[in-house]
Formats: sequence, structure tokens, C-alpha cells
Amino acid sequence: MNFLTAILDALVRFVQRNPLTVLVIVILALGAPALLKGIALFFLYGIMGILLLVVAAILLFRWRIYKVRRQMEDQFGEGFGGRNPGGQGFGSPFSGEPRKGREGEVKVYRTSETPEKRVSGNVGDYVEFEETREPKEE
Repeated sequence: MNFLTAILDALVRFVQRNPLTVLVIVILALGAPALLKGIALFFLYGIMGILLLVVAAILLFRWRIYKVRRQMEDQFGEGFGGRNPGGQGFGSPFSGEPRKGREGEVKVYRTSETPEKRVSGNVGDYVEFEETREPKEE
């Protein structure tokens, strides 16, 4: 019973705050019900369209994350736990796959030329120093 009373109170407050809007809605309902129905359907389809776009965006986002995850698994040797049946991490000795290269071997590839230094050679010299602590005198 309190629920119905709350709904009626909310409707009365809406009419008190928006008398012109309510008057236009009543005139449309009495004089041109097809027009009012068209406006209601427009808003209904608009809300449904927005909800459909939100659901599609969420599904597209999830698909993209799944695709990037699969790509990373392929690139880094399935070390992210997805398709690795043993559940071992990257570079695990228990993964069951042979290692590529020797252990501890590092390969460095230069991808682009390093830019020249922006600081000229006559800016100053580097001075090495060592910080020492002296005992406090009381």
C-alpha cells in the first residue's frame, strides 16, 4: 500500500513541477492519439537503440580484448595461462616445451639509429663523489 502511495505522490509532484508539459501531453492524448503514440514509440525505440548500441560496444570490446590476449599468447609463448595446459608461467622449466636458445643468452637488436646527444661536449665534467657520514658530537 505504501508503494502505491509513493507512486501517486511522485506523479502529483511531477504535475506540480511541470504543469505545461503535462498539459501538452494531455492535449496530445485527447486530440491526436496517433501523434502521441508516435512520439512515445520514437522515445521507446531511441532508448532501445541506445541499449542495443551499448550491448554491441561491450561485446566488441570483449572480442577485441580476447583477440589481443590470443595474439599476446602466441607472441610470448602461451605464458599467460590461457592455452597452457600445465598452467606454468613464461619460461617455466615444467612447461614441457623445448627452450629456444641457451639459458642466459641475450640477443639485442638495434631497431633505429640512436639520435645524437643534444648536450655539447664543453658543458662540464662529471665529478665522482662519495657521501660519508660523520659521527655527531654531543
